[in-house]
Amino acid sequence: MAVNNGIFNNYTITPRNLTQYKAYRGVTDFSQIGQFNQYESGYQFLSVISLPRMMTENPAMQQMNANFKHMLEYEFRGLDGLPDLNADTFEITDGINTQRMINKVTKETSVTISSQYFEKSGGLITRYSEYYLTGIKDPASQAKTYHGLIADGTLAPGLENEVFTMMYYVTDSTMLRLERAVLLANCQLTKAETSMYNGSRDNISNKEMTIEWNCFPITGYQVDKAANYLLRNITGVNVTVNNGTVTYGGYIAGTESTRATLDSSDYTYGIMQGTSPDKIPDLVTAIKQG
Repeated sequence: MAVNNGIFNNYTITPRNLTQYKAYRGVTDFSQIGQFNQYESGYQFLSVISLPRMMTENPAMQQMNANFKHMLEYEFRGLDGLPDLNADTFEITDGINTQRMINKVTKETSVTISSQYFEKSGGLITRYSEYYLTGIKDPASQAKTYHGLIADGTLAPGLENEVFTMMYYVTDSTMLRLERAVLLANCQLTKAETSMYNGSRDNISNKEMTIEWNCFPITGYQVDKAANYLLRNITGVNVTVNNGTVTYGGYIAGTESTRATLDSSDYTYGIMQGTSPDKIPDLVTAIKQG
């Protein structure tokens, strides 16, 4: 019996049965338009699962941590840099004819991803990144300091104290059903763009900048399960996909709105929003409660 390795599961959309259609063979039957349901890009979310302890253990950075996390999640527009799966081959040849066969399937695991954000007055992105990087290594001495947290005994130096963990997930056009999820582990900011303060009196504009992260991308069943829970936390709708059949469980407990989710008049997403949403739970909690 074949074992499902989690690529196809009940937490992401499964391709529908296309064998009942003839598609483009012969005369295209556009009266069966359901056979041409396409993947639409442009629907994605980012959830920050955890911030580095070197930042969260610093009492002076609590509001900045909250601001940076909120900006990453709520101003997220997209991401670039996820790796492809590639096949390497070896050759079988008789000296004249050659056949290539797969001998290795690889995916780059140490990647740099990037997202576009607009910088805020006060330099939230720049100064937060600067504080983070200089705490890992002081530019003048190259000493790891965590800005005093090592010296006062709050933290011992360690890579586990220096990384972000984030979940990137892509949905269909309803923003309710999960297409793909990627856990971005061991994320580290790669730069603080202090050059943004270059300027000229005849050039007055806002500043769009690129946030870059080195990270280790992880996919799989448990990642999809956790992402499905996080998406449910945002939309308030429990969606289960089983053999192509989609079941909507309605609004989850604790969701205040009773209107159609993502409607422009919805409490969470529209102008009626009055309070900040609950914090998204960590990955472990998401998996346990999913």
